[in-house]
Formats: sequence, structure tokens, C-alpha cells
Amino acid sequence: MNYLSHYYFDQDEDNKYYNIGLILPDLARAHIPKLRINPYKNITFTTKEIASMNDGTNKHFASDRKFHNWMTFVNLTNKATDMIRESGDKDINRDYFITHIMVEVLLDKILLDKNPTLADDFYNMVDSVEMDWILKFMRYAGLQDDELWKGQHRRFMKAGFLRSYTSLENVVAAVEGVCRHLDMIELTDDQRQLLIDICETIEPELERSIDALEIQLL
Repeated sequence: MNYLSHYYFDQDEDNKYYNIGLILPDLARAHIPKLRINPYKNITFTTKEIASMNDGTNKHFASDRKFHNWMTFVNLTNKATDMIRESGDKDINRDYFITHIMVEVLLDKILLDKNPTLADDFYNMVDSVEMDWILKFMRYAGLQDDELWKGQHRRFMKAGFLRSYTSLENVVAAVEGVCRHLDMIELTDDQRQLLIDICETIEPELERSIDALEIQLL
């Protein structure tokens, strides 16, 4: 799942440290690509803030496992991949990876459509968590440069790109941004339109399945 989905489905209204933990694994990869969080499962932290963040990261990975095994996700990702291959375009490499990311971002878009304040609520939550606590937790994951993290975090917050997930064009633009980050090919206009058309095809089924996903994630 992507940022907004993790926050929407799993947030604890009374614990911002748990909520930041829900999105820290993705935030870590975005801020410093080689930085990975491996949550601790058999350690009891004496500090409630750190313990809550660790619980949130554990929930992140548990929800991702359930989501990736959810038949609607599997079926729609396969369907989108088949549509790329059936289009005759052989230049879109790692097509299954692209459709995997696309379905995740499309889910965020649907949730934002249904809850127009979701992105603002998300950024307000992130902003409410003291940076010192985030840095303390990230050092368990191997963070060595606090200033690098803080600089990347400022850019993430300033960009506010999750607020743009309001159109299929922007969903595809977000997917293209991931591809660019990984030095994959730049999409042509025809390829962008193909992905937009695929999103338009699969969005209704994904939207109809939100309630089932909520049960899947329990």
C-alpha cells in the first residue's frame, strides 16, 4: 500500500507516534533509498514514543503482506499488466512492477476522492511528530546523517505531492516519478495515455472493493 492507504486504514486517532510508524518504511525509502526499516518484534521499548513507532512499522509490514495477497489487488495488477502487453508496446520494461505501483497509487486516489481532507490530515499528522523522536527511531534503522534526513523531509513536506492524487493523469505522473527515481525509461505520451486508460478501466472495481479490503486488513 501507499502512504494515504496505510494512514487511512490503520491510523490510531490517539497516537501520532504509532501513525508516523505506519508510514516510516515508505518515508525512509523516499528520503534515503538504501535505508530500510526492520521493525523489532521481540524487544520491549521502555519509551512509549519509540515503542509506538515500532508498533506502527510492524503494522505497516503486516498490512502490506495482507494487501499484496488480496485477490482484488492480484487480479487487477495482472489485468493491468495484460493490458500493457496486449497493447503491443514492448518498450515498457518491468511492466508488472509499474502496474503494482499504479494500483497502490490508484487506491490512494480513490480514498482521497471519498475523503477530500485525507491528504491534509496526513501531512498535519506527520508535521505534529517531533523530529527528534523520528531521528531517534531512525537511528535504530541505521540512519547516520540526521541533516540529510531533515533536508529530505523538508522537501517531502513542501512538495505535498499526495494532495495531487485527484486525477488519473496525476496517478500516472506519480508512477512515472517512481520509475524516474529508479532510472527506468521515461514514458512517451502514448505510454502515459495507455496507463491512464488502464487506470480508467480498473478503477471502478477497485473502488467497489474498498469495504472488502477493510475486512482483509483486520
